[in-house]
Amino acid sequence: MNYLDKVSGEMNESKLVLALKSLSQEEFRIFKRFLSSKMFNHNERVIALYDILRKQLNAGKPNFSKKSVHNQLFGDVPFDAKSFRNLMSYLMKCLEKFFVYQELHQEKSAELLALSRSYRKRNLNKLFEKAVKETETILEQIATRDVQYHQWNYQLEIEKCHALLQQKRAAANNLQLVSDRLDVSYFADRLRQSCLMLAHKTVYNTNYNLGMIKHVVKEVEEQQLLDLPAIGIYYYLYKAQTNEDNFAYFKSMQHHLITSAHLFDNAEMQDIYLLAINIAIKNLNQGRTELMKELLELYQNGIEKKILLTNDILSRFTYKNTIALALQLSEFDWATQFIEKYKMNLEPKYREETYGYNLAKLHYTKKEYQKALHLLAVTSLSDDMYINLDTKILLSRIFFEQNEFDALESVLNSFKVYIHRKKMIGYQRQVYQNFVTSIHKLISHNNFDRTATKKLKEEIKATQPLPDKYWFLAQI
Repeated sequence: MNYLDKVSGEMNESKLVLALKSLSQEEFRIFKRFLSSKMFNHNERVIALYDILRKQLNAGKPNFSKKSVHNQLFGDVPFDAKSFRNLMSYLMKCLEKFFVYQELHQEKSAELLALSRSYRKRNLNKLFEKAVKETETILEQIATRDVQYHQWNYQLEIEKCHALLQQKRAAANNLQLVSDRLDVSYFADRLRQSCLMLAHKTVYNTNYNLGMIKHVVKEVEEQQLLDLPAIGIYYYLYKAQTNEDNFAYFKSMQHHLITSAHLFDNAEMQDIYLLAINIAIKNLNQGRTELMKELLELYQNGIEKKILLTNDILSRFTYKNTIALALQLSEFDWATQFIEKYKMNLEPKYREETYGYNLAKLHYTKKEYQKALHLLAVTSLSDDMYINLDTKILLSRIFFEQNEFDALESVLNSFKVYIHRKKMIGYQRQVYQNFVTSIHKLISHNNFDRTATKKLKEEIKATQPLPDKYWFLAQI
């Protein structure tokens, strides 16, 4: 490749094109108006470059060749790499300003806080007081009472405090209220961050220094702040994560989830639900089946309220876990309806295989082994790692229950090769290795040996993590 070919090559992986690809159709229209404003852009060729790139992004087979784009901009003028690069850089800077503008104007509360700060700095006291009152009204009217809400309240008190000091009205200070709102804002955010760190630690086996979280928990309890949803919900999540044997914390957390969901935006509530679900799943994998019904209720509530859906798409893992729980609880009619009802909410590229596997799981649970095997013959060929692994687990269970030990041995050998060959994070690999090891123990176990039976039960209970632990214990 000569120099000209290199500098005039594809733009597809450039920062500019990647950033433009993130825009929605509505944002494309707004950005065009943004570029057309002399306040943000004085270069007409930048608008022309944007129009060309947008047209290519909407084309069936986009052409992001620099030469092609350059020719559309400049006609027969020879390609100038430096000038073209500068034009791209200018458009990228405009796009970055647009992103900042969009972010700053996303929330009315943030806008009014910025306006209040500007009035205060300009000593426009009456306008400042008017903006503060408007901000207070907006904060009172918004539906959410999440961490962000408390941060805005704290920032507003800070502005009022600065204004009082600026006006030499120190006697009428609001320092106590500033301190109280800082506490609430910090406690809520610190509890949330600690919950996320503990969840990450469980999956990736990473050690974190949680800092002063124990002191925060103590302060929250002493100041009786649990009635504040942003604190209460994360407090009980933290307690449920760090006190796994105390189901009272999990029940309190579940109550807060159901009663306070409307006080958080959907994205944060989805994170909270997933944290709660992961706590329950971890307990189930340790053999604590008493949380099974509560976990199913969490899934049902989260899906019905569309909290666990993103842009109307239901994660295949959420779909699978919900069905598995319903089947374990013998809710066959509900599971059948659910499988069909939410099939079209699955991501298209995983839809048919995910649907087929879960339908096979339903037939398996109802002891309709041949119907299940017919569906699993298709999913066993899947290129998707998770569908393939789940299929191997279900095949292993079917062949074990049918005493088809030759077929079972073949599946397990294939299973071991697959685990070794595939790239997985450590926790995932351990899950599947434990399954294979445990089923080998089942195969060689003598059910008439009471001592050996007792020992194997203890080993299965102690194996962490182990999927379908309830099934292993039921076979002994």
